[in-house]
Amino acid sequence: MQKITAKMLILGAFLESIGSSFIWPINTIFIHDYLHKSLATAGMVLFFNSLATFCGSYAGGKLFDRIGGHKTAIISTSIALLALIGLIINHDWPAYPILLPILGFGVGSTFIVINSFASQIDNVDRYKLFNGIYVGTNLGNAIGTALGGYIASLQMTLVFVANFFFLSIFFLLAIFRYNDRTEKAPVTDKTIKKVKTRLQPGVSLLALFLGISWLAYSQWSSNISAHLTALGIPVSRYSLLWTINAIVIVVFLPLINRLIENRLWFKKIQIIIGVIFFMISFIAIINQTNFLFFVLGMIFLTIGEMLVYPGIPAIVSEATPSKEAGRYQSLLNMSSTFAKAVGPLVGGIIIERSSYNILYLVAIVILALSIIFFKRGKKELTI
Repeated sequence: MQKITAKMLILGAFLESIGSSFIWPINTIFIHDYLHKSLATAGMVLFFNSLATFCGSYAGGKLFDRIGGHKTAIISTSIALLALIGLIINHDWPAYPILLPILGFGVGSTFIVINSFASQIDNVDRYKLFNGIYVGTNLGNAIGTALGGYIASLQMTLVFVANFFFLSIFFLLAIFRYNDRTEKAPVTDKTIKKVKTRLQPGVSLLALFLGISWLAYSQWSSNISAHLTALGIPVSRYSLLWTINAIVIVVFLPLINRLIENRLWFKKIQIIIGVIFFMISFIAIINQTNFLFFVLGMIFLTIGEMLVYPGIPAIVSEATPSKEAGRYQSLLNMSSTFAKAVGPLVGGIIIERSSYNILYLVAIVILALSIIFFKRGKKELTI
């Protein structure tokens, strides 16, 4: 069995994301239109799915540090595959709201394995590696979301079959190519104490920064769609925004990779520049009714995420022990997952009590404040 390589991690991220993206864009539509449940019920199901993904991230990190990435990948993917088999057989009510969170748990745990392995690979540029994983993930999302709607229009069962197919390929990849890079020492009282060492405060602050940024970002994937509809802009135009998002990432992230690799000064300021682009994305759509301004905002948003989201796990992986990679990477993912779950709710409350413009202003303010957490967190890390 071969040791895990950067290329295999990127391929794994692609396979997992393309499978998952067949389902997540149609969840609300499926629950509301096919299962004939209210939007409130759909929101509750998606909340529990996010909660299960959150728990899967935690469990995946724990298992990675205790039993290794190889076994964790097999266990996590098996859970997801069993859930998909159940969904293929029965995706009516109440099977769907029961099996979907189980799938989320398995997928959440599996993704942590990829990031944790990336933290352990030696003699590579971590920024470049995490950027590559990010490209693989978004390329998979672009293909999956493009095909998912078409497949769902043919037959809903085929959506789960397609997810099962790509996750099965990932399962085989994990069995034969996701071998641990280091042998795990026997679990003793001494090693248990080592796992339970106090978290570095710098990592906690970076996780907080990541959560705040996702809180703002999640408005684009939730409440802004309602804003466009209120302006009389069709849903198809909103979907086009995410097609633009995927294209910009796949085309331009390799160029950013090269810039980060050859310009050390840029690597030092890339996160702050990314946050500034996030802020500009909201500034661009304040008080706007023309769809072109939303396109412009999405382009700024995408540039920001290319700079921020691959960069944070890379910074943490360079500053923390590789033997605790699962612990620290799961903390980052849990922070992101929680923010994605509560972000739409928080945004909705702000809109109901004020307006969309106030929501955008609040997003700009909290993004500006998040820079303080980032700078303090990075300063406390010993890179």
